Order: sequence, then C-alpha cells, then structure tokens
Amino acid sequence: MTVAADTFKTYESIGNREDLSDVITNISPVDTIFYSQLSEDGAKATTKEWQTDSLAAAGENAQLEGDTTANVAATPTVRLNNTMQIQKKQLSVSGTQEAVAKSGGAAGRPSELGYQTAKKAKELAKDIEYAFLRGVQVAGDAATARKMKGALNWTTTNLDKAGDATLNADGTVTGGTARDLSETLIQNVRQNIFTAGGDPKVVLCGPFQKRGFSAFAGTSNYRRPIEEKKLTNTVDVYVDDYGMLSIKPHRNMPTDVVFIPDMAYWKKATLRAVKREELAKAGDATIYHLIGEHTCVAKAENASGRITNLTTA
Repeated sequence: MTVAADTFKTYESIGNREDLSDVITNISPVDTIFYSQLSEDGAKATTKEWQTDSLAAAGENAQLEGDTTANVAATPTVRLNNTMQIQKKQLSVSGTQEAVAKSGGAAGRPSELGYQTAKKAKELAKDIEYAFLRGVQVAGDAATARKMKGALNWTTTNLDKAGDATLNADGTVTGGTARDLSETLIQNVRQNIFTAGGDPKVVLCGPFQKRGFSAFAGTSNYRRPIEEKKLTNTVDVYVDDYGMLSIKPHRNMPTDVVFIPDMAYWKKATLRAVKREELAKAGDATIYHLIGEHTCVAKAENASGRITNLTTA
C-alpha cells in the first residue's frame, strides 16, 4: 500500500498529548500470610524475653492409702528471647512534583506523596514478612543493626533435614543433599508435632513444593470436576491421621523448605508500630520514612515443624 504524498502523520506532529494510562499497574505481590495471622504479645525493651515450660509425660499414678507425700524437685522454666528489629522505607517528593500531581498533571495518582507512601508500605510489608519467617538473630551494637530470629529458624525440635545437612546454632540449616517432597516426610514431622502437643492447620511453602503436594501418589483418585468443562488438578487441603492442613503457596518462603506452623504459638511483639514520619526538609523536597520496630515470639516452637533440603526443580 502507498501513502499519499504530503500526508501529515503523527510522526511529524508536535504537541499530540501522550496516552498514559491513569491506572498504574503494580503486579509485585505483597504476601504477609504469616505475619497477618499473628496476635500481639507486647514489648517494652529492645530485647523481648519470655519463658516456656512443659508437662511431665503421662504415667501410672497410684498411691498408698495414708502415704506420706515426699518433696519432688521442680523443673525450672526455659527463658528465651528475641531481638527487636527496626525496619523502614524512605521516600522523598519534590514540592514541584507534589503540586503537579495535585493539579491533575500526573497520570495515575492525585498525590505523589500518597502514591509513594502506599508503594513503600507494600514494600515494607514484604520485608516484615521476610524477617518474621527467615530472619537470623543478631544482637546488634552501635555499628550493627539488630535482627530478629524468624519462625523458620526457631523451629528446630520438629526439623526434618537431610542426613548430611548441618543444623547451626542460629537455627539455619546448611549443606545437605536435596530430597523430593514426599508424604513420608510430611507424616513423620506431623507425628512429631502431634506427640509434642501441636495442632497446626496450615502449610506454607514455595510454589514448586505446592506442586509437590499435588503430585502425591493417589491424590488424583480424589479429584473430580467441580464445574462442567472444568477439571481441578490441585491439592489445596491435605488430610492425614493427624487432621487437616490447608496448603498455602507463599512467594516469601525459601524454595527448598516446607513449614507447618501451629499459629496459636507464634506471636508478634511490637515496640513501635509502623507509621509515617516527616523528616527534616532538604531544600525543595519533603522527606519521609515509614518505620517500625518489632520481633517474632516463639511461644512453643515444638508445636510446629520444618522440612528442609528439598529439591527445587
């Protein structure tokens, strides 16, 4: 086809208004599956401390009539602690940009400050979830930021790791030969959790391990069409001898780990709730940060379980 001579086209035009959508799409996921379920345990210092105890095992208990009761030594409680971690996100908006946005000159947001605050809040939420799950405790000092121990590294009693892997003092697992996720691994950890007194209702795992659940032998026998021309090919609920588990894929989980938390025994201790604070003005820009200080509290880590060293491909 041939364009007529001297046709004025958009390529030569100066001043055509750009077509910039007023809807700014942000597909970055904000997963706070774990943190969002935590109830508050309170905090008064930069180190959160608590105590745990356990009951004696059940046994035969029959006494003589009229027998004298003897003293029995009491078992002391266990004193635990975690470190308050400060987390923040900074944002800065020039006076001109905020004025342009409010006057309708910025596509997608009526206020640049409001838009940037919402964006940084989502980013901070992702960092908080990461710390509460995967944090490695650091006491901190004047030159080193304090860090909390996350729930995964707290969970060491009911830990199923590769035989050649190493459980470190901070709760991390290093080394080890990768293994396929199997029902045997799940059921072994579930049995240990049940014996300890836990009753978890959820599994958190990365997307690849979620597919592992769906691939368990025999699960296809229990799948059925739920609508005409629609076939369900997934396992979202897993039931075994110890009850029902809801399987939640989580983007913030390590790819080689499955976590089975009893949420009744995990808490958050907040020293400073997250809020936006305006900082000293720098020239023609206004600076803010979103800041909070908190830690993860493991009331009874043996009520949960962790499986590591799983294959990821």
